[in-house]
Amino acid sequence: MSISLKELEEGRRIAALVVRYCGEKYFPLFDRFDREVQRRRSAADRIEAALGHQAPEIQRERPAP
Repeated sequence: MSISLKELEEGRRIAALVVRYCGEKYFPLFDRFDREVQRRRSAADRIEAALGHQAPEIQRERPAP
């Protein structure tokens, strides 16, 4: 099962609250979420840059007449 970027961002937000209210000993939890969010955002940005920020084009075979 894959976790979406949105779910990771929510987990990161919750982890930040845990660090704020429960202490720095939970920072590694936040750090793990934060690194994964950054990694996924970076991958998405790199793909968009390679595509020139265009919507993907799908080529379909035309049926024979």
